[in-house]
Amino acid sequence: MNLDPGIICYQHCEGRLFGFSLPSTCYVCDADLTTEPLNTPPFRVPYPFVRASQAPCTLVIKPSRGDFLHDYRSSSDLHIGVTDSEGCVLEYDSEGLHSDYTSAWTQTLSVPIITDATTNTVDPVWQEYWDFTLHTLARESTWSMERYSASSFNCYSFVLEFLQALGPPGLNVKNLTKTSLCAQLLVPHTSAAARYISLYRRLLTEKVVAVNKSS
Repeated sequence: MNLDPGIICYQHCEGRLFGFSLPSTCYVCDADLTTEPLNTPPFRVPYPFVRASQAPCTLVIKPSRGDFLHDYRSSSDLHIGVTDSEGCVLEYDSEGLHSDYTSAWTQTLSVPIITDATTNTVDPVWQEYWDFTLHTLARESTWSMERYSASSFNCYSFVLEFLQALGPPGLNVKNLTKTSLCAQLLVPHTSAAARYISLYRRLLTEKVVAVNKSS
């Protein structure tokens, strides 16, 4: 099932207009859009979320409760996991470390760690080492349900230890903490997603959102 609500952006007169479809009349000037040309052709606003199964060899995050579009707030707790090269999510929570809930990660933010930003690909050697490191760590008895603590030994503990064992290029893992992990890797993704979430929620009630050129 496709979860993308399909937000459309277009421009006719002043500023940009957003909606779930292209109307027949301009929201700003009432012009007939079936005959008048648009300043900017309509395009679909990129949907920031993915299914975790479609994001191999990345960190994946989602709200601990509910989903991003309808339930997420800036104060919400985020749950984090790691996908292997097959897109299977390994996550640590009160049930211990497990990989049987991948199908529940349908609306996630994917945080690439070893993906080449230029080619958007993963070096096969790094992919193999990612899997080796992840599954080696998963076999340790450390990640039992008895040791889990929501405040001190949780999903972030697992991800931090994984990154420290992996030692990916360009990331100083030696001094990495939960706070720096969030600031360096997660916040850029959640901040961008927050703008999409805000726009989506406005459109649920306003139907059309106008944004001036200076915004």
